[in-house]
Amino acid sequence: MDGRDFLQLADSLILGSTEAEWRSAVSRAYYAAFHIARRLLMKCGFTLPRGEQAHGYLWLRLSNAGHARVIAAGRDLSVLRRDRNTADYDLDNPLSQPIAASQVRAANDIIRVLEAAALDPLMTQITDAMKIYERDVLKSVTWHP
Repeated sequence: MDGRDFLQLADSLILGSTEAEWRSAVSRAYYAAFHIARRLLMKCGFTLPRGEQAHGYLWLRLSNAGHARVIAAGRDLSVLRRDRNTADYDLDNPLSQPIAASQVRAANDIIRVLEAAALDPLMTQITDAMKIYERDVLKSVTWHP
């Protein structure tokens, strides 16, 4: 399965007529972007943690990738995760279809950027920047040739 399959489902759910469908669309859209980001970092040679730590791991590295569009995609992924958490857990606050649709579009934009980043020479550029970030800032290297 490809992470984009979740985005197709989100696109379908966002057209629904219920708040449950819109909330589910936001959740699926986030996970589509999450899995595309995960695939990119694995392709770059990084060993990702499992479970809860994977979310922060991804956006921190993307946010320090040395390329403006990828950095923005990393930050947007973090915001979309917050939106997903709200959609999944904060049921007392209504979620409108237009807001949910904008969050699905944000996931689509993130995916577009990350798929472009998976191609050289950009992939080499962002890999090098993320390796430096790990080495110099985090003092923890998860990249392996």
